[in-house]
Amino acid sequence: MTTFSNAVNNLEKACKIFRGLSVDDQLAWLWFVYRKMGQSITPAAPGAAAAKIAEGLYEQVKQQSKQDQLAAMRAIAHKDPNNLISREYGSLSTNTKLAFWYALAIGMDRGEIIAMPDNYEFSQQGQELLAAIETLDFEAQITLLRNAVEPMGAAPRADETI
Repeated sequence: MTTFSNAVNNLEKACKIFRGLSVDDQLAWLWFVYRKMGQSITPAAPGAAAAKIAEGLYEQVKQQSKQDQLAAMRAIAHKDPNNLISREYGSLSTNTKLAFWYALAIGMDRGEIIAMPDNYEFSQQGQELLAAIETLDFEAQITLLRNAVEPMGAAPRADETI
């Protein structure tokens, strides 16, 4: 379990491991983190996050079909410049991005957002990274989450005002 011990000892290494996961494993990891630790990992610094902006983007995703919701989340993780939601997400602050993923997790619990398939096979690296974050203190957990979600999403196009 070298991945596990490296991730615990080095947040930069943990972020590199996260970015090396498949897009679906990245989404699964975020889901599992919020599922397992949602009570302690809230939308970090709620006063600093633009909750209404995160909620607006969440509502756009919620209005889509379940398959389009999944496609939007994948587009964000892929940094797809051809997807409007990915570009809107890319323009958010890091704390607002955390609030958005938190809203998605709650929406999945409520059945408003496509849920993780019960039979999803999470990779070994993803499982080890999940185990690693559980051993970190709160500040390190938030730092890892911020570093995971911050680079996601595409930059807005020059001709767009988001």
